[in-house]
Amino acid sequence: MADAAYHRAWRAVHPDYRARQNRLRNERRRRLGRGDRSAEYARRPTRALPSVPGLHHGHDLFERARRIVGPRPTTLVTLHDPLYDDLVSEATLALIEGRDPVVAIRTYGARERAFGRVTCPLHEAA
Repeated sequence: MADAAYHRAWRAVHPDYRARQNRLRNERRRRLGRGDRSAEYARRPTRALPSVPGLHHGHDLFERARRIVGPRPTTLVTLHDPLYDDLVSEATLALIEGRDPVVAIRTYGARERAFGRVTCPLHEAA
């Protein structure tokens, strides 16, 4: 019994075989068409990733915390900065614990920004 390596080697030596097979297939498809494939595609399970729900949605505490933190800062380029979500989480936790959420997000944000100022990415070439 011939193995896959034999067939790969044979096709490498005979490139006209693949061209002829492609030509015959394309002629057949032009002549007969591919038919209606909608039923076949409907049976196929979707390969799309399930959608991820947004963070901090669906509860009044999250809405209150979002109003305290303010709108998400935007730029011309879409970059995901987790600091905004962390600030909303910190404000929500402060509301639950009975602390002042404005002071909580101010101290947390200052601590995170200070960490960003004293760290830098390390590169292998450096």
